[in-house]
Amino acid sequence: MTTFRLDESAGPGTHVFVIGVGAYPRLKGGTGPLNPMHRDLGQLTSPPISATAMLRWVDTTLNNPDAPLKSIEVLISQPDPATYTDADGLSQQIDAATWDNFELAVKAWFDRADRHPQNVAIFYFCGHGLGDGVDTHLLMGDAGASHELLRHALHVNAFRLAMGACAAQKQIYFVDACRTVDLATVLNPNFPAQSGLPAANVLQVFNGANPVLHSARKGEPAFGNPGEVSDFTKALLEGLTRCAVFQPFGHYWAVSPQELQKAVAALMDDYSGKPQCQADGLSGVGFQLHRLTGSPDVVVHVSLDKDQANDSAEISYTAIGQTVIRPNKAHPWRTFVPYGQCSVQAQFAPPSTFTAKPIHTFLVPPFQNIMLEVL
Repeated sequence: MTTFRLDESAGPGTHVFVIGVGAYPRLKGGTGPLNPMHRDLGQLTSPPISATAMLRWVDTTLNNPDAPLKSIEVLISQPDPATYTDADGLSQQIDAATWDNFELAVKAWFDRADRHPQNVAIFYFCGHGLGDGVDTHLLMGDAGASHELLRHALHVNAFRLAMGACAAQKQIYFVDACRTVDLATVLNPNFPAQSGLPAANVLQVFNGANPVLHSARKGEPAFGNPGEVSDFTKALLEGLTRCAVFQPFGHYWAVSPQELQKAVAALMDDYSGKPQCQADGLSGVGFQLHRLTGSPDVVVHVSLDKDQANDSAEISYTAIGQTVIRPNKAHPWRTFVPYGQCSVQAQFAPPSTFTAKPIHTFLVPPFQNIMLEVL
């Protein structure tokens, strides 16, 4: 286990657990013997980069006066050992994300989060996932070391249930992994759902908040370009930093799970009509994960109600005295606009005879759709 920013002081705090798995020695392209039950899974380059980006954001940016950062637990598997130097100057080699290391780290993370009911517990995973038709198994780096592939995998729902025994009443889980249904898993219902923690008391009622935000819908894959931060993590970090906010007391902006789900969904929207960023367990009005130090932005999708007018259109918005022009012909145009008063307009190059009436509106985060009516 590898721990950064450890603060043992009394009082509420935020405790974060980050896992990124890209190197799988027993899967296709790995350095070890290939497990015959590999399910056609291989090596990944995005998860270690994505997990490091999440680690860096937590270390350098997370700001929660109600529950200051008090620990970051990290496991990253990549071809060469990962290293990181935190904001306090502590430099460490990060332990690999094996199942044994996970069990040690999750116990330490649980124990810290369990010390105060107002603690915030944040869990993040990026790597391979397999769906069982109902839930998701997250594969650690030594998946395949046993003849049973899931012997080294974390079951999301069992994990969340086991965390119900933790005193921390504010929990959130970010799962950046595929959820494609694995037929072999569906046909083997007797394999135990592993959490790495003592078995959950299913009769115990958890009275806090513990939502899960997924990068993929049930039965579908997650995406990321090789060697880059994944699509979900990129949207997650934008939401945390810029726009996934509400005003809990009217005088500052704070990130909540509810607003984060909406922001990530808007940033990942592929305009197919399919909803993005599936969430389990969102309830209530949310809780504070992070507080912005300034004003937020708003994710805005600008479109024309006539697609045929797009090629000749110069679309722009004006906010806080500045005008920004759409840089390409993307339609809809997804952009960030400062919170507050805004006008959106379109002009059309000759010989087009289209016109569009400007829209004047007051933008509130996290998200706004704007459609210009073309005449």
